[in-house]
Amino acid sequence: MKKNKLPTWQRRLLIAAVILAALSFIGFVCFRLMDKDFYVAQTAGVTISRPYAEELKLKPDEVLTAALDELKIRRFRVPAYWSLVEPQQAKWDWINLDKDLAAIGARQGKVVLAIGQKLPRWPECWIPDWAMSLDQGSRENELKNYLTETVNRYRDNPSISVWQVENEPGFPFGTCLKIRAGLFEEEVALVRKLDPSRPIASTDSGELALWTMGKKVDQLGISIYRVVVSPIGIWRYWFVPPQLYLRKAQFLSWFMRDPHIYVSEFQMEPWVDPSILGTTVEQQMKTFDLKQMQDNIAFAKRSSLSTIDYWGVEWWYWMKTVKNHPEFWELAKSIYQ
Repeated sequence: MKKNKLPTWQRRLLIAAVILAALSFIGFVCFRLMDKDFYVAQTAGVTISRPYAEELKLKPDEVLTAALDELKIRRFRVPAYWSLVEPQQAKWDWINLDKDLAAIGARQGKVVLAIGQKLPRWPECWIPDWAMSLDQGSRENELKNYLTETVNRYRDNPSISVWQVENEPGFPFGTCLKIRAGLFEEEVALVRKLDPSRPIASTDSGELALWTMGKKVDQLGISIYRVVVSPIGIWRYWFVPPQLYLRKAQFLSWFMRDPHIYVSEFQMEPWVDPSILGTTVEQQMKTFDLKQMQDNIAFAKRSSLSTIDYWGVEWWYWMKTVKNHPEFWELAKSIYQ
């Protein structure tokens, strides 16, 4: 008796389903293999921001001193905010930046000096008000003048190890003007000409970008966030294995130059709306409590990336000194000591 055969379209659909299932299984296995015990020696740093410390009603000098002397941090990313160092056109104010670099240098610390119009911490873009009133060409010329003044002032400072040009310039986040195509490359070329002795870095989103910025710089910093607030509510990246970022970097190195990939921004504070002072501690704990900090530290170690700059030292200090929650500050000691 002749067996009934499946119609051709059904056979093709079945074959496609089997192939898809096999590829999904292989992909799942490869994905899980990115969560193995594979540790490397890591250098831990932190981003520190005077405006953010002031937003929390803290004294920035005290925060930096505590980070240096209590936590023993020796690697800092320090933004040279354009709106702060040139509050009026051609009127420069280097006092606080000089003081911070001197304090770090006195303890043999190293600094990634972030320069540009888009720098860490909200509102992300730090263009002076006077420059905002200029036409685009004039504003770009003033931007390059600020870069020139900053690099010339600090290129002989031995504590500076890297120039970071712009912060996530290709990622649309913050209250920023649209950046003209080619401007970033011009900024990098200018800084390299002014100081050819130091590497140049920039940054990109760890989860939401392809890191093509790595083709343009010597070092590429990426952000890692584990819990965020999205339009649909609190979103947890529980499904992302620690070594995804390392493997992503290795894969992309086949197609572009292989810059040093490091973490420039690892979440170690709550993600809140509208602000820390605008929310209660209980609300903040929904996106970042002590257990989340412990989990993040373990995740960072398992990532196998050699350099990680954490995000949130001002908040740890605020929780300790203002909210009587020293446990975050105490746990941070395990990162640096």
